Amino acid sequence: MLSKEQNDLLTMTDAGTPCGRLLRSYWQPVATADEMPPGGDPMPVRIMGEDLVLFRDDSDRLGLIGQYCPHRGTDLSYGRVEDGGLRCLYHGWLFDREGNCLDQPAEPEGRKFCDKIHNTAYPVQEKGGAIWAYLGEGEPPLIPDFAFLSGPDENRQAFRVVQMCNWLQGLESSTDPAHTTFLHRRPPGKASERSGADIAAIRGNEPPAIATENTSFGTRIYAVHNAPQGRKYLRVNNYVFPSGATPSTSGGAHAYQGRWYVPIDDHSHCRFEFFYSDKEPLNKERLLKSRAENVGPDSRHLRRPENRYLQDRDALKRGESWGGMGLHFPAQDAFAIETQGPGPIQDRTKEHLGSSDVVIAAVRRALLNAVKQVEEGKEAPGLIRDASQGFYPDFVCTSGYIEDHEDGPSYCRRLLAGKSAAE
Repeated sequence: MLSKEQNDLLTMTDAGTPCGRLLRSYWQPVATADEMPPGGDPMPVRIMGEDLVLFRDDSDRLGLIGQYCPHRGTDLSYGRVEDGGLRCLYHGWLFDREGNCLDQPAEPEGRKFCDKIHNTAYPVQEKGGAIWAYLGEGEPPLIPDFAFLSGPDENRQAFRVVQMCNWLQGLESSTDPAHTTFLHRRPPGKASERSGADIAAIRGNEPPAIATENTSFGTRIYAVHNAPQGRKYLRVNNYVFPSGATPSTSGGAHAYQGRWYVPIDDHSHCRFEFFYSDKEPLNKERLLKSRAENVGPDSRHLRRPENRYLQDRDALKRGESWGGMGLHFPAQDAFAIETQGPGPIQDRTKEHLGSSDVVIAAVRRALLNAVKQVEEGKEAPGLIRDASQGFYPDFVCTSGYIEDHEDGPSYCRRLLAGKSAAE
């Protein structure tokens, strides 16, 4: 349970808020690369309550500037891409990707005042199939070099979906290993749409034993399952500062997902999902087919509050689906987080956490400490500023069977020791 003050602190992210300052200290994805290809159309982007437009200029250089023209407020996302920038349709004012006003064609020669006008502009870069923006102050840090962002193109795929609730609900769902045993339960023999594996056959249906520990990048999450045939199955997931998670899959150390939860405003957010496998190329055709069947052209799940998530109570009763909401995990997650309430921001003063919520408590503590750190004028935790220092040396995301005498921490210590020796 959080106090109202703590809940407000972690859920409000507009410019000038404490959590907003924390989130702006890191690069955040604002679109997938597929949404902004070379020669693509300008795209309105709302992030943490701020209205912007993402575009490529006529040299295909990315820019992210204020959505509304500083002249008379017309929407620049409708503008013309030409002459080194984005031109407003109303009076022709032209802005480059750094927010500089290049032209005011309606003004007489000698009366132009381009040098006095500057639009909001933020640095952007493409990485891992997504376009990232830095909305913070000072020199931007580096985007962490996760394998799902830097691996071969054929081994990774990025998607974006809009979810109609506060960003923290999405993050907490992805860091919570207990819910997968229930919300994502499948009828016997039903394979996972994502991995092709029968999850219950691999790790069983019993709730896992859960533990956490602090790391350089956030929080490591251990979930040990009592698997069939008396075996122990371990999942090592992570919360990554400030709004990311890396859930493991049934692919062991060779395949895992990255997720980023980016506030649109305090009542909605984008879930960016990065699929990755270093063992073999992804079946992108299957991934794209699954998305087309489950996500609409508005980038929202087809199952949504307006249609009660198309819940089929008869299918639930027949045992064809645990919740009667199909077999698509992200849509099931959306149901769980979008219906937390009352309203689009969960009231955490009314919840009653149990022992299985140890991860929820740990992630909230990490976030509250990070907000406090930034508010005290210190650098946000987990930032990487020197590429030569390498990636997080203590990062592990894996899943698999472990020996009876092992637990999560001892397994990871052995894994990291072997990695260090190999280097």
